[in-house]
Amino acid sequence: MYAIRLLTVLVGITFISSKLIAMHDPHQEKAKRPLYLNIIWHQHQPLYLDPETDQLQGPWVRTHGTKDYYDMVSILERYPEIHVTVNLTSSLLFQLQEYYVARLIPFLNTQQNRMRSAEYFEQYGGKTDPWIDIALKPTTELTEKDRSHLLRNTWNAFGVSDVMIERFPAYNHLRGKLRTGDDKFAEQELRDLKFWFFLAHFDPDFFDQPVQLASGKVIDLTDLIGKMGDGTYGLKKRITEDDCNRIVAETAKVLEAIIPVHRKFMYDPAVGVGQLEVITTPYYHPILPLLVNSDLARIGQPTEDLPGRFSFPEDADAQVAKSVLYFRKLFGRAPAGMWPAEGSVAQEIVPIMQRHGIKWIATDEKVLARSRPGDQPKYFPYTLGDDDGGLAIVFRDTELSDKIGFTYQDWEGDRAADDFVEHVLRYVPDDDDQDRLLTVILDGENAWEWYRKDNDAKLFLNTLYEKLTNLQKNKRVITVTPTEYISGNPRRNIPPHPSQTMRKLEWLWPGSWINASYDTWIGEHEENKGWEYLRMAREDLGASGIPAPTVGEESSEKGSQRWYGVKAWEAMYAAEGSDWFWWYGTDQTAPGGDKPFDAAFITLLNNVYRFARLAGGTMPERTFDPILRTFPTGEKSGRGTMAQSVVDLVRVVFQCDVRGIDVRTAIYVAGNHDVLGSWQPNLVRMFDDGTNGDMASADGIWTLEVYLPPGATIEYKFTNSGTRGVWSPSEEFPILNRKATIDKNPGERMILLDRFGKM
Repeated sequence: MYAIRLLTVLVGITFISSKLIAMHDPHQEKAKRPLYLNIIWHQHQPLYLDPETDQLQGPWVRTHGTKDYYDMVSILERYPEIHVTVNLTSSLLFQLQEYYVARLIPFLNTQQNRMRSAEYFEQYGGKTDPWIDIALKPTTELTEKDRSHLLRNTWNAFGVSDVMIERFPAYNHLRGKLRTGDDKFAEQELRDLKFWFFLAHFDPDFFDQPVQLASGKVIDLTDLIGKMGDGTYGLKKRITEDDCNRIVAETAKVLEAIIPVHRKFMYDPAVGVGQLEVITTPYYHPILPLLVNSDLARIGQPTEDLPGRFSFPEDADAQVAKSVLYFRKLFGRAPAGMWPAEGSVAQEIVPIMQRHGIKWIATDEKVLARSRPGDQPKYFPYTLGDDDGGLAIVFRDTELSDKIGFTYQDWEGDRAADDFVEHVLRYVPDDDDQDRLLTVILDGENAWEWYRKDNDAKLFLNTLYEKLTNLQKNKRVITVTPTEYISGNPRRNIPPHPSQTMRKLEWLWPGSWINASYDTWIGEHEENKGWEYLRMAREDLGASGIPAPTVGEESSEKGSQRWYGVKAWEAMYAAEGSDWFWWYGTDQTAPGGDKPFDAAFITLLNNVYRFARLAGGTMPERTFDPILRTFPTGEKSGRGTMAQSVVDLVRVVFQCDVRGIDVRTAIYVAGNHDVLGSWQPNLVRMFDDGTNGDMASADGIWTLEVYLPPGATIEYKFTNSGTRGVWSPSEEFPILNRKATIDKNPGERMILLDRFGKM
């Protein structure tokens, strides 16, 4: 009897203890109503094509293809309960398929795992990207132009983040040699360099074991490279020309498998099977609302000067229609969702999306905060347009998305995953609440190369998916795709949430994921000049007598007038892309400088006229000068300043000495003038690479040249590698600012040299 009573007491204690544990440990509680988590990885590359040479000028479709685009999907095989969405832009897909897969795979000898280089050069030499040809050409035959591409081109073979290249000491040693000013590379060093530029951009999974690709082919790099005791990688052999040929073959295999791996995991809403929803973006990645009516920018930028109105809604329609058609060609079905380029939305684009069968779109929570009605929570989807079958829209959690993109770069991967999950769990609804859909959207490519303590974010992503898998078992958090959430999935007990049942937005604020405005693409003088060029070319083409092609129209016989007519319109649509305007102005700076994007934009505009004339169209004589030549302030003009001639301004050189200080990405300057970002931190980047007025590369003196009016009094301070708009990490005197008066005469040079953190 005593034993029975004791057992009863022990059972009671155990029951009470378990309840107390559950009460104090929210991770152990089982919620009846889960939080639905919508993760969208955005994959995009600008159009690097020079139509005159039929060659890509930049290698980044290829490099991200071998490092990111394949493994960001193949990882799902290890986590069958995880469902995510991937956005693939048409400009990325077009370059991948047409300039790599179609031009490399026919010359891949699968038995020998090598490229038939002689046949390749005969048909496609100079028609992929220059680094493919350099890798396949014997090093002894490299021309001075080839050497320039490797060592001095804007996108040279050292185009690797500091974090990445430091994982390959032999590669980093070659960069160090060049930084000392020694460009006399021996034959073997050049051979090693052209090989490293490929190998370093492979996903680290390929270094550790053989991998069977979705295409059925196998990639195995374990005989070439191995991990050393300190976590870095070293070569296992002396690199030969045969190895350089082979690395192109391995590259081709991975690139060929990117579309198949997306198809393999693609979600089929008809049967509820598949882990991956694949979506796309308007074809050439334009800021769609600005094509409809560029004056929409005035709503979010009321005090800025804007160019004359660009309004060609038919072009916006064509960009969406073209992307849907191309997506269907590659994936066998139309996309259900679309990420408008840069999350740029407006009420005016809703009918365009609906007309082409798009069921849902996405943007940032800052747009929701300004839409009507106000004060709406970000963790619900909303509907736009008609009550019957309206367009659904989701809004990303900015903080959580930016944590992955920026904050976690310096964290241990498992700690970052813990933090992510902790943030997500704040939004788990109560049992009597409505279903919630929390959305996370960010680039699925650029962030990983800056993860200093976690190679390619492997630990973070694997730990995150494992934790989310466990939360799904407890019905706390369920990962879904937007289509799965909207239509429901009986296989996973996900009820439908049709758009008719969603909260309705009366009016969608016109803006993007940056600042809930379009100020990254319009409003600065360089940007406005670009829009003036664009409007001029579009009006001339519209009046040329050459009709716009119907969507899907196949070009007629090559060299015919109609063939050139289609090419003229394609050049026009490509010039409408957002990427050219992204780099103009002070708000963004390309790591290799902005001139290649300026040159690409001008080339596209000139080709509109060249092709239109060959098509028999009537086009006026126009000259489009490079925009960066028009506004010569190093690489940037700044807002407002260049309304004055540079002969009336002083050339001011800001120098910041950070020797002995760890700089993760870059030093930034912020101040009380438009060229200094108007006090927005981590916006105006400085340089330590020998460009933009910098005297010596990698000497710890970061530099920026700008033009300022004489007599102006400026205040400023510096930040170190922080998030845009956040004053951290910055100099530790928040109340005090540096001050200087521009006391030089117009045309003279004034140097301001400061030590970071010292007044």
